[in-house]
Amino acid sequence: MEGELGRLYQRWSQTLTQALAHLEAYIDFSEDDNVEEEVLSQVDATVRALEQEIGAHLRDGRRGELLRGGVHAVIAGPPNVGKSSLLNLL
Repeated sequence: MEGELGRLYQRWSQTLTQALAHLEAYIDFSEDDNVEEEVLSQVDATVRALEQEIGAHLRDGRRGELLRGGVHAVIAGPPNVGKSSLLNLL
C-alpha cells in the first residue's frame, strides 16, 4: 500500500511490532532483572493509545476517504437525454 494511508498503516505495524518485542523481552528476561517492570506499563499505554487512534480512524475512515478520493459514478442512458446537462449541474 502506498501513499498517506500506507504510511499510516506501516507506522501502526511498526508500533505493534515494537510493543510485542518489548513484551517478549520482558517475558524472556524478567528473571534476570535486565528488563524493568515499567516495560509492561509502557507497552500497555502504547497499545491503548494505538487502539484509540485506530478506532478514530475507523470511525472517520469512510468520510475521509470519500473526501480525498471522490466518488466514482456512471451516468448512462440513450443519446440526447441530458446526461451532459446533468453532469454540468453536478
